[in-house]
Amino acid sequence: MWTTLLETPLAESPFGGGGPASACTDLGGTVAPFGPGGAESCTVKPGTKIFVAAASWECSTFAGDHFEFGTTEPDLRECARVTDVQEAPTVTVDGVAVPVSEVETQLANIVLPADNVFEQPEGAQGQFVAHGWVTLLHPLTPGTHTIVMEFADPADTITTTIIVQPGGFA
Repeated sequence: MWTTLLETPLAESPFGGGGPASACTDLGGTVAPFGPGGAESCTVKPGTKIFVAAASWECSTFAGDHFEFGTTEPDLRECARVTDVQEAPTVTVDGVAVPVSEVETQLANIVLPADNVFEQPEGAQGQFVAHGWVTLLHPLTPGTHTIVMEFADPADTITTTIIVQPGGFA
């Protein structure tokens, strides 16, 4: 998910000017509703898996991206771990709790597009590590579904509506 997001130009990204629809990231047959404030809603076609990143943080080798930790793989891993939420959020789908797993990526290489989140030249190469609390939902039945992610602070609750219908995304 992070590789896709970091290699997306800001105009198409939920971290830039991509608008609400850009928070529904196509991961190739799987959709990840994810952005700085969550994703309000995603419309997907039947058979689409939903990757829920209830919380996630990445740290990279690009200047200004948490350089107080350093740029080696162990530094990036520690940065991602301590910057992300420390306790697993509670995730429910249509009011039913689903298990959430703590995950970390391997050290990943990325090549930045023009107009990128790091304000680096097009083609700049770097590395990152991400930490997260995630779950993969099997395809949901046609209709409207509600995913709620609750954190230690109730004010941080994120609600996403998933609409499953023919002709949807992914």
